[in-house]
Formats: sequence, C-alpha cells, structure tokens
Amino acid sequence: MTEPLFDTGEFRQVCGHFPTGVTAVTALDDDGAVAALTVNSFTSVSLEPAKVLFCLATTSSSFPVLSRAARIAIHILGQDQEDIARRFATSGLTGAEKLEGVAWTPGPGGVPLLPGTPAILAGTSDEIITSGDHVIILVDVDHVHRKPTAVPALSFYRGRFAAPVTSLGG
Repeated sequence: MTEPLFDTGEFRQVCGHFPTGVTAVTALDDDGAVAALTVNSFTSVSLEPAKVLFCLATTSSSFPVLSRAARIAIHILGQDQEDIARRFATSGLTGAEKLEGVAWTPGPGGVPLLPGTPAILAGTSDEIITSGDHVIILVDVDHVHRKPTAVPALSFYRGRFAAPVTSLGG
C-alpha cells in the first residue's frame, strides 16, 4: 500500500463533511459485563434477514465487551438526547458507569434498553470484521421498537452535534 498524501486529521475533517445520525449502543456479554457507547457509524445492511452494522475502534474501552456480546441494542437518539450521546462518549468510564443515572430497562436477554429513544434495534452479533484500526460489527436484529415522536434525530456534522441538515448550501 502506498503512503497517503494527507494526514489522519485531514482525513477526519473531510469525512466530517458527511452528516450522520447518532446512536447509543448498549451490549451485554455472557458474564454480565455491559458496554455503553456513542456511535455515528451505523447503517442498515439487509431487510431479509434484518441486519444492521456499526463500526468501532479496536482501542475503544467497549471493544472487549462488544467482541463477545451475547446481546446488542442500537438506539437511534433524538435531538433532545445529546446528554446521553455525550455521557456514552465519555472515556474512562465503564459501561455500567455510563448507564448510572440514565433510565433503562432490561430488554431481550437482559441487554439495557433506553425506552426514551425514538427507535431501538436489538439482536445478536452475527459477524465481526476487522478493517484497519476498527471492526465492523454486524447484528442480526430480532427486536425493534419505535416510539412516535416529532423530535428530529440527533445528528453529527463537522465534529459537532447538530440540527438535521436541511440544506447542503454554503
């Protein structure tokens, strides 16, 4: 592979020009360890079977739990839930510590579910693919929940939480 003609910071800034949604991911492994983190690299993969994916740095403190998770839940956050996104993005806290003070209920298999979020997809890990310094975690979805709301989804754009992008001008 040839050496790129740019640095990591420039690459990150260029990618930041693509607005993304913000999700909160929770997971539970067979030993009862919990992960809680903020993810903006999330997408649907397949309708039949229902499958989604998200990406995670292998250096993330949540990686060990997610790599052996029995159950995973992805919560699509509303614009009024930036506090959860910031809390789950805090480094130095365990998944259990990130969940302290956050309303949650045990979902299928005990995975923490955040009932105040507009949408939840939960399931089991299907495959973990290593690519560079990240992994792609594919999730077989077996549980969905949608809460009707007029609040737009929380977005991330140019390194900041943002209102949904309605115009690509300027």
